[in-house]
Amino acid sequence: MDQAVLDRLVENATDKNPASRRALLADIVGLCDAPVKRLSETEKHLAGEILVRVVREFEVQMRAEVAEKLAASANVPKQLIRALAEDEIVIAKPVILTSPLLDETDLLSIIDSKSREHRLLVAERPHISSAVGDALIKAGEPEVLLALLNNQTAAISHAAMEYAVEESRSRAILRGPLVTRADLPLDLAKRMISFVSIILKREIAAKFPNDADITNWALLEIADAQAEKQRELTQNSQNISAKAAALINKLQINGELNLTRVISFLRERRMPLFFAGLAALTKMNERNLMELAFDGAQQGLAAICREANADRGQFVSIALLLEQARTGQSFPAQRLQIICRQFDGLSVEKAETIVANARSKSPGLQRQVNVA
Repeated sequence: MDQAVLDRLVENATDKNPASRRALLADIVGLCDAPVKRLSETEKHLAGEILVRVVREFEVQMRAEVAEKLAASANVPKQLIRALAEDEIVIAKPVILTSPLLDETDLLSIIDSKSREHRLLVAERPHISSAVGDALIKAGEPEVLLALLNNQTAAISHAAMEYAVEESRSRAILRGPLVTRADLPLDLAKRMISFVSIILKREIAAKFPNDADITNWALLEIADAQAEKQRELTQNSQNISAKAAALINKLQINGELNLTRVISFLRERRMPLFFAGLAALTKMNERNLMELAFDGAQQGLAAICREANADRGQFVSIALLLEQARTGQSFPAQRLQIICRQFDGLSVEKAETIVANARSKSPGLQRQVNVA
C-alpha cells in the first residue's frame, strides 16, 4: 500500500457518483486482497486509519458488501476490521463470525460496548476462549447463553457451565444443549439428572457409562417416570371407558342402541363406544369380549356377532373395519372367504356356548388395539 494510492482513495471518497463509489469499493477490496508489502507499524496504522475514513463514507449496503468481501482475509488492516465488527449488525455479522484478525481483546471489547445482537454473533463464533464465554454469560442475556451452549467449539469454564446448569432448572430450553456438550463435567451431569427429561437422562447415562451413580440414578428415574406415565394412561383409559359406558347405557335406556348404531361407532373409529356397545348387546364383560374378539382365529368374533344377531353383511363389515383399525390394511380376498365360511358354518347354539364360556371367565388383561 503506497501513500499515493491511499491519497487517491481519500480524494475519490468525496465523489458521490454511484459508479465512482462502486469503483472505489472495488479498489479498496483489491487493495486489501493484494499481497502485503512489508510496512512499518506506523505505515500499517496509517493505512488502516485512511481506509476506515474512506469506508465510513459509504452507505450501509456498500459497507456490508465490503465486510462480506474482506471478512475472511488476513491482509486487511486491523483498524478496518475492528470498525466493521463494531458497525451495524448487518455489516458486523460476517466479520465477527469469520475474521481471523479479531483476537480475544477485540471480542471482549465488542461484548462490553456493543449490542445484544453483536454478543449473539460473538457467542456463535467458532473457537472462542473461556474468557470470552465468561464475559458473554456476565451480560445475563438468555439468548446469548443459549447460543454459547449451542456452540460446541466454544471453550466454557467450569464456573460458567455451573451457572448454565443452575439456569437450566428454570429454563428447560438450556438442558438439551448442556447435555449434548462434550465438555459437560461429570459433577454437573449428576446435578442435572435429577430434573431433566427421560430422554436427557438416557443421554447422560450414555455419556457417562462407567459411572455407577449416574447409571443407577438414571435407571431409577426412568423407571419411575415410565410407571407414572403408565398410571396416567390407565387412568385416561378408565375415564374414556366410563364415559363410553355411560353413553351406551343412555342409548340403551332410550331404546336407541342397536347393532347398526354400534357399527357406525366402529366406522368413525370411536373404539371405546364400539366395544362398550357390542358388550351391552351381548351382555358380556367388555374385557372378555375383546379377548374373545381378538382370539386370532376369528371364530370368537363370529360367535359375538351371532350373539348380537348380526347378519352376514354386518359381520363382514365388523371384521373388515376392525382389521383396518388394528393394522391399517384389509384382509386378502382368500382370508376374507375363510372368515365368512366360519361365520356361515357357526350355529346359533355353538355361538351361544362360546360366548357363555367367555362370560364365565374372570376379566383378563385388555389387549392393546393399534388404531390409526
